[in-house]
Amino acid sequence: MKILVANPNSSEIVTGIIMESAKRKVTDPNTELIPLTNPKGTKNIDCGFADYQSVWSFIRAILEKVDEIHPDALVLAGFGNVGVFALKEALSIPVLSISETTQTLACLLGHKYTVLTMLKQFIPYQEDLVRLYRLQDKCASVRGINVNVEKCVTDRDVTLNQLKDEILKIVDEDGAEVVVLGCAGLCGYDEALQELVGLPVLDPVTVTVKVAEMMVETGICHSKKRKFANPPQEFSAYFWDGIN
Repeated sequence: MKILVANPNSSEIVTGIIMESAKRKVTDPNTELIPLTNPKGTKNIDCGFADYQSVWSFIRAILEKVDEIHPDALVLAGFGNVGVFALKEALSIPVLSISETTQTLACLLGHKYTVLTMLKQFIPYQEDLVRLYRLQDKCASVRGINVNVEKCVTDRDVTLNQLKDEILKIVDEDGAEVVVLGCAGLCGYDEALQELVGLPVLDPVTVTVKVAEMMVETGICHSKKRKFANPPQEFSAYFWDGIN
């Protein structure tokens, strides 16, 4: 089984931490995880503008990689829109965004969950995603610390303390029972935080890779009937340079 794990930003540092989380719970030696870093995106997707500026090259890079390696599933390792619906239209393999997948799973683990993201400025963007996924009735809140994506990876002690302090507020003020780490840069903090706060804390990459494995093993994939039907034209018709 091949799973393509795609980082929508252009930071190889972030890709490194994503792949560490991706591999943590994979026990099947037949599961091969293949990384992809967006060749032309911003290093920090920290707002809607950054998302839109990065996603065009991200989709192109993914389609080219899929043609090259023929993966069995695709994990979009950015906690945002990052072209998930477009890629579900374009591909007939399981396409899972860490944002949609982890929040959906969180609904099974408690009455309500909170998304904890890396920047307070990013909260409205994440709130819009909750509504896009139609999970607003299960989402207690979206909260943020103030550390950008790369610094979440490099400044581990500072980030861990900020996350812990914010989660304690979430428990007291928001009534959440589950915490979703809402950024790929926050990978790897889940186990330490669970010990500190006594709540389920979900690493979005670890969770989504395991769901991707399950979907491949059970033969489950998204429907191609309506919303995710193939684009009506050839891919080349949508690219200004005419490349397939």
